[in-house]
Amino acid sequence: MVIRDFYENKPKVEGSKLFDVLNKMPKGAIHHIHTSAAPPIEVYMSLTYDPIVFYNEREKLFKIFPKTTMKEDGYVSCVEMRNFHKEPNVYDEHLKK
Repeated sequence: MVIRDFYENKPKVEGSKLFDVLNKMPKGAIHHIHTSAAPPIEVYMSLTYDPIVFYNEREKLFKIFPKTTMKEDGYVSCVEMRNFHKEPNVYDEHLKK
């Protein structure tokens, strides 16, 4: 086991894509989870079939808006977007990325 200095490696960690993704998570979300405890991607994908789940393509963020009046600019219903595609599974693959 190699012990590394946190402050020496902090810039490398903060510059990583993973840090960027985790940093964009809502503050009420899980801040620390082991992949062995996380559900498979299919569980998350099934949630996108709920009409209150929206996605912002530019920000690469999902949000839930229980009332359409609460929807923020730039967010589109995943259900609505899936209906625009000839093959909904193509949209699902896009969301998985």
